[in-house]
Amino acid sequence: MSNTHLRSRISSFIAAWRDYPVEANTQIGNRYLVHEMIGEGSYGMTYKCTDQNTGDLVAVKQARPSKGDHARLLLGREADILKSLHHPQIPVFYDLFTSKSQMYLVMSYGSGDTLEDLIFEQARTFNEQECVRITLQLLNIVTFIHEQGFVHLDLRIPNVLFKNDFIYLIDFGLARTIGEPPPRLKSKRAWLRLHSTSSSSDYKIAEEQADLQDIGHFMLFMLYSAYEPDYKQKQSLERSWREELQLSKELKEVIEHLLGLRRPYTGSFQFMMELKKLEN
Repeated sequence: MSNTHLRSRISSFIAAWRDYPVEANTQIGNRYLVHEMIGEGSYGMTYKCTDQNTGDLVAVKQARPSKGDHARLLLGREADILKSLHHPQIPVFYDLFTSKSQMYLVMSYGSGDTLEDLIFEQARTFNEQECVRITLQLLNIVTFIHEQGFVHLDLRIPNVLFKNDFIYLIDFGLARTIGEPPPRLKSKRAWLRLHSTSSSSDYKIAEEQADLQDIGHFMLFMLYSAYEPDYKQKQSLERSWREELQLSKELKEVIEHLLGLRRPYTGSFQFMMELKKLEN
């Protein structure tokens, strides 16, 4: 085994050890009783907890220890952004604190199903009108965020929760002010490591179009729920979504704008105006 490979394995082992989740029935900050881990990302781990001072369920997000200052920086930014956003379908900021050298963000707890849960566990399918209706609800939240001067930059399926016909948008860990460059650490070694791949979602350009592109992929995932493969087609024949999905011309063009296959929308407001034209 080469020295480089050995160092890599040791580094991975140390990172996994440092990032071992907080166990159930553990207290965080002598106040928050952990029930279970409900989310895990590159820079944070989120727990469902009871606030023992109030009896309320809360979500407590821990900056991932192995990511050091960068994770703490992102968690601090997330706290600042949540303080600025007051919307019933966005987590409410409660507290940001450090305990035993670990940083934690406390937010309101929101439960619900993801789109994957609805499609693969509950066998839900979504037609065009349902897709338009749900996307408009998500877009109302996203447009609000943009109007406050921020972009989410992580509109993935796990971060959109469905509950009682309402959508709840979570995880603002990668959110930034519109036009803000990605954060850089003072350490040159850390900076090089963090920039070793330009495809990382951490380094999307902080503009509205980045969120709109994510929404385009979200819509396609929803629409594919009703897709029935044509098994007469040769399995090796690759077809694009425009060929596989039987969509109206209008909705197809909307998605093409979102994905940059046509001139991108100028922003979320223009997209909303175009999407509302497709409502019944």
